[in-house]
Formats: sequence, C-alpha cells, structure tokens
Amino acid sequence: MQRSLRLFSVVLSLAVPVLLSAQDTARPVSFGFSGGLSIPTGELGDGADAGYVFAGHVFFKPSAIQALRLRADVSLDRWSLKNDGNGSNASTRSVGVVANALFDFATNGTSTVKPYVLVGLGLYNNKSSAAETSNGEGATDVGVQVGGGMEFQLAGFSTFAEAKYVNAFSERRVSWIPISFGVRF
Repeated sequence: MQRSLRLFSVVLSLAVPVLLSAQDTARPVSFGFSGGLSIPTGELGDGADAGYVFAGHVFFKPSAIQALRLRADVSLDRWSLKNDGNGSNASTRSVGVVANALFDFATNGTSTVKPYVLVGLGLYNNKSSAAETSNGEGATDVGVQVGGGMEFQLAGFSTFAEAKYVNAFSERRVSWIPISFGVRF
C-alpha cells in the first residue's frame, strides 16, 4: 500500500503544474482524478482489510438544469485479504465503470464550497488473487453507488472530497465505502 501511496503522490505532484495553468472551470466538459481509502463492508469486509481507491472522472454540465452534473467514473479499488496464518499476500480488487448523477445543493453566489449528493449505476469486475477463490477473469456484476461530497473552487480548478457506499450485486455481498480526495480541471 505504501508503494501505491508513493505512486499517487508522484502523479499528483506532476499534475499540479498542469492544474494550476487551467483557467476555465465553467466549461461543459471537464476531467479529474481522485484517490483515497477504500473500506470493505459486508462479506467483503469479513475477509479483507482496508485498501485504496484510484479513479478517473469525466464531468459533463448540462446547461438546462443548474443543479445537475453528470460524471463518468473508471475506478480501481484494491484490498489485501486478511492473513489466515499462512503468510500469503492474497488480495482482491474491483474495477468499476459507472455513470453518475450529481445534484448540487444551492449556495450563495460567492461561496467557493459546493456540497453535492451522487447516485450512480455501473459495472464492477471483481477478482481475487487467492488460489482457493481464483476465478480467471473475475465476475462482472451490476452495481450502484450513493454518496455525497464537497467541491472546493480554487483559482483555475477545483478539488473535492467525497464518501460513497458501493454495492455490486453478485452471488456474495460485495460492498465497500471509498473515501477519496480529487481534483477537477
């Protein structure tokens, strides 16, 4: 996990100059990325430790509805399986492709903070590296996510912090809570 956090730090430090040069955040299409902590729950939480999440985002702002934004996500969540005493480095991961609707709460015109809620529907490919549960390419299931966050407008770009609950409808209960911080430019 430390290696992944170092990689995220390097990517973020390389992206900051590009983000600072972006001046127009009112465009109808924008891009972003995020990363953070991913907490397994349900049956997944019984067998896995907390892990990490990385995601890329494409935002679309329809001009007709002021409080609505659309966002497409591609995400990778990874968790280490709990040690069963045999010293294995088994892990499980989920790759998701999700379409979201973000609903912004009304704020005064001078506020640089914008709270929002989100709902999303997508596909999640879940795969484990443990020998006893290995299933080739993994299973791809439909899933939903709901959550909320805060977007902070800065000079030329914005940042956001959000938490959501994700549930992939599979044979076993696969759910988790990603808590992430991101940038949009």
